Amino acid sequence: MARNLVEALKAHTLWLNRRAGGIQLDQPWVDFSGIRYPHCDFRRARLPGAKFVSADFTEGNFSEADLFAANFDKAALRKTNFKLADMRGSSFRHANLIEANFTGADLSGGILFDARGQDQEKMSKQTGSRIGADMKRADLSNAHAAGSVFRGVLLMGANLRNIDFRNADLRNADLSGADLTGADLAGADLAGANLTDAAMAQSKTDGANLVRTIGGPVHVETQGERDVKQMIVAHRAWVASFGAEGEQGDFSGRDLRSFDLTGFDLSAAVFKGANLTRVPCKGAIFTLCDFTDAILAGGDLSGTNLKGAMFKAADLRGVDFTGADAGPAEILDAKRKPTGRVWPATFLAAQMRGANLDGACFDGANMAGADLIGVALGNTSMADVRR
Repeated sequence: MARNLVEALKAHTLWLNRRAGGIQLDQPWVDFSGIRYPHCDFRRARLPGAKFVSADFTEGNFSEADLFAANFDKAALRKTNFKLADMRGSSFRHANLIEANFTGADLSGGILFDARGQDQEKMSKQTGSRIGADMKRADLSNAHAAGSVFRGVLLMGANLRNIDFRNADLRNADLSGADLTGADLAGADLAGANLTDAAMAQSKTDGANLVRTIGGPVHVETQGERDVKQMIVAHRAWVASFGAEGEQGDFSGRDLRSFDLTGFDLSAAVFKGANLTRVPCKGAIFTLCDFTDAILAGGDLSGTNLKGAMFKAADLRGVDFTGADAGPAEILDAKRKPTGRVWPATFLAAQMRGANLDGACFDGANMAGADLIGVALGNTSMADVRR
């Protein structure tokens, strides 16, 4: 493979210089994993879907290249040039991108960190946060990174001027000393991010989640958030007393992105149209809850109890359902005794693209019209599922 790459790059260099015998490098889905080729010249190459896992392209040049959905996990890319490259949907988990140049590149939908790769995560001794790619002092000015996952990424001192980070996942990212002048962070999730000494003049943070950020704009709890907290307390009392105390929670249409619902028992609560994008819910109990039209994209629902829950037309893209139980719920009578009847979970027309269903139970669920493209189904139980 190394010899083939050398020959292909020689022909590509001739093509770049408009010399006889030159051929543009055009190899979709090629596997260059483990290759060591510092200072390589991939300018304007067409390599969509290519694999560069654990490769070494230190100080290489990928400017204006087509790298759509390419995989650079664990790659050595220090001082590599990706200027104006098409990198939509590309992955850089645990890659070394120190001082790399992403000026004007399109990183929309890309992944710099994947929460599912927990066995490979490195823990920071200083903050206890998970560390993804290392992009210290990288230049991402004017880059397009809307909706990308930069969770736990090291961006200390990076040039992020005018970057498009709309709706990006920047949880626990280290942005200390970064230049975010003019950056668009509208709707971004910055929970736990370090913004110490970051320059944020003219940056947009409308709708951004700034809970637990360090050194950045202070998150002021809104009246709506205080109301939701009171509703959660009342609902949990209602569940614990089987309706004798408290009140059933109706969170329909609420923005819940600043909350952590890990381990909560919110059985039979109503979340119609609520926004729970990337909300941590690990181990929570959502038995017979109604999530019709709710947004839970990118959330952690691992180990949750979803028996009999309603997810009709819900946005569940990229959700981690590892070990979740979405089987049928047993119906009890007024005396809390089994009636012999069950209520199946419903995912009718739900958007589940890219979700992880590994080890989960969806027995008897109604999944008619659900988008299951790209879902992980390892050890998933789906007996009697309605499609």
